[in-house]
Amino acid sequence: MMSSRAPLVLLLPLFAAGCHSYRPSTVSELNAGDRVRTLLTQSQHVEFQEYLLGGDRLIDGTVLEADPGGLLLEVPVVTVAEGIRVESFSQRLRIPVEGLADVEIRSLHRSRTYALAGIIGAAVGTIIWDQFRRRSRRETTLPTDPPEDRIVIQIPFATR
Repeated sequence: MMSSRAPLVLLLPLFAAGCHSYRPSTVSELNAGDRVRTLLTQSQHVEFQEYLLGGDRLIDGTVLEADPGGLLLEVPVVTVAEGIRVESFSQRLRIPVEGLADVEIRSLHRSRTYALAGIIGAAVGTIIWDQFRRRSRRETTLPTDPPEDRIVIQIPFATR
């Protein structure tokens, strides 16, 4: 039974990633706080190459400001874990509209999220049901005579 649960646990992050989707957008539709994925033009990528650690033209970030001239994005650079404390360090990039080849906004995909919640609920319910069924099959009577090689100490408790 345990081996059949292992693939489900390994696939859970993949299902969770499916809860969000990206849809095409324009700079004028964006608001502060929106999570976006932008594709830089080749010339803009060359200009930002020293700031982009991954070297990719695709940038994920949070919109700080969106105006007709461009976007101000907060882009995560590195995450540092020290003990139980996790810190994320970000940088701000000002990208002109001419430097954007594509902009997509991240949104919650409701049907995928509801399906994932249903799958998780069914799995947890099945595990709980299985545990109760196993427990009811076990014999719950206690042995009447203690084994000969053990000493049993009985302590009487008195209540007032």
